[in-house]
Amino acid sequence: LWQGGASVEKDVVYLEKNGAVGVIYLNQPKKKNAISAVMMDLITDYLNDLELDDEIRVIVLRGAGENFCAGGDLDQPGPKPMTAEFSRKSLRRYLRTIRAIRSTSKPVIAMVRGYAVGGAVSMMLACDLVCAAEDAKIIPNFCKIGLAPEMGIMATLPAIVGPQRAKEILFTGARMSGADCLRLGLANRVFPAEELEAGTLAFAQEIAALPSISLKITKGIMNSASDGPLLSVLEAESIGSPFCSQSEEFKAIAAKFAKG
Repeated sequence: LWQGGASVEKDVVYLEKNGAVGVIYLNQPKKKNAISAVMMDLITDYLNDLELDDEIRVIVLRGAGENFCAGGDLDQPGPKPMTAEFSRKSLRRYLRTIRAIRSTSKPVIAMVRGYAVGGAVSMMLACDLVCAAEDAKIIPNFCKIGLAPEMGIMATLPAIVGPQRAKEILFTGARMSGADCLRLGLANRVFPAEELEAGTLAFAQEIAALPSISLKITKGIMNSASDGPLLSVLEAESIGSPFCSQSEEFKAIAAKFAKG
């Protein structure tokens, strides 16, 4: 979670095209690319645009600068104190992005450098493939700050590592490196940090050179087979998770962030 100043940078999400690869950047490097509901809306819009772009065959999701994403941005407009209904409406905007990552027919690769915290880990695991820096700091710290794990991670994580290991990781907010994620099956490729960008783009271009129809069909069938539990989790989150924001435990932790 990031607690920063009141200013919001322009172009908080932007798109670059590299041949057949579309690269979506989270662009708040001063906040370690902490995500807001507005940013998530923009990511969803870009995913929808790239779905219709016949020149683009693979999508890369990354952070600008040294980090992937520091999790949810606490410095967002909203009622004070926060209400459960406002939290619910805001969360649903985040969940739309997860659905868009899963439903776009083109492979989506997460490129993870530096910090990936909380919801950033959820976004990472929603992607089809993951490339990470060896020394990345991947921390799903929901429970440690008084929140229920969000954005589908309660479905995507146990699908890879099994339910018992997933519970341990989520309960404790385990800090994992890129190398740890490779060992656990959470990453497909791991590179030294200085080689991550080039390695990820080369991997993306390799996939983009493959027959696109077979890739789309394969992704669609595999996600259809596995996403029933994910969709159920997303719907349950939209009802249950907002109440965590009303707990005294979370309010106390959020207050500490606010004080810096």
